[in-house]
Amino acid sequence: MKIKRHIMVHNSLPEGTGALAINSGTVYHKQHKAALVHYLDEEFTPEYLDHAYVNKRDWRELTVEELECLKPDESCNDVNTVYLGEIPKPLQACFKELQLQESESRDEVFSNFEKNPELTKQATQLLHEFLLPLSNDKKFHFHCIGVNYPNVELVAANTTMLPDGFKQADKKFLGLHNDGTQSMTIDTAHEFGNRISINLGKDSRYLLFVNLPIKEVYAMLKEKLKTSELALVNISNIPEYFFKHFPDYPVIRVEQKPYQYYIAATDNCFHDGSTLGSRYLDVCIVYFGSFQY
Repeated sequence: MKIKRHIMVHNSLPEGTGALAINSGTVYHKQHKAALVHYLDEEFTPEYLDHAYVNKRDWRELTVEELECLKPDESCNDVNTVYLGEIPKPLQACFKELQLQESESRDEVFSNFEKNPELTKQATQLLHEFLLPLSNDKKFHFHCIGVNYPNVELVAANTTMLPDGFKQADKKFLGLHNDGTQSMTIDTAHEFGNRISINLGKDSRYLLFVNLPIKEVYAMLKEKLKTSELALVNISNIPEYFFKHFPDYPVIRVEQKPYQYYIAATDNCFHDGSTLGSRYLDVCIVYFGSFQY
């Protein structure tokens, strides 16, 4: 199946189109052998929620036609475009001095911030100065420091119900998903801005996404499902319906090297992060806003 022209990619990475790859679609997680995760003293095979779908691994370069489908135009904005780039060198140097790349655990990441208050303050100020021109004259705010194990194919999991001190093997991973489902509907998913995620780790990490806004996904399902089944589709279960009925719709993969970022409206498209193939702890910082340029 060919990708449609919907969500665009504004690519400022030095690797250019070399940072992008595409595959032939998705599979139900039980039809896919998850990669073994071995880190420090933990070893486990990730388990997914029952309804989860995951990407196929047949990645390849994009064709000229596919790149044209993703090419940005004058209509680019905070919800219809994925922006890719690198943070400024002074900000990179500040994060390097915090030694986040040497951290081996979540606790160590936060300890490096806590024991360097002046450096943390400087990084925060430089980050604010970087984000302000991208903010579209709208408010933005810090969301989280994300920490993931290496070699995890799809990293997102809901840990809010897990006890303190849980092991990574206790997680149930979401698979490709859309964010923010408790506060929106299919019709309003495009109204909630976007996020910027910056790779602060030592290895590359990856953004995987489907370049369809949620409203377009629903329109495609409308042509496929009977009225009675379509009535069951909502913002929470729409990924399951889409991947079941359109398993051949391709997934785009973006390589994020250290200190590179993506900006994406993750409420308005199916996506996930990946650390597959990496060896070191994954660390990223996320801000919410309505970023664009």
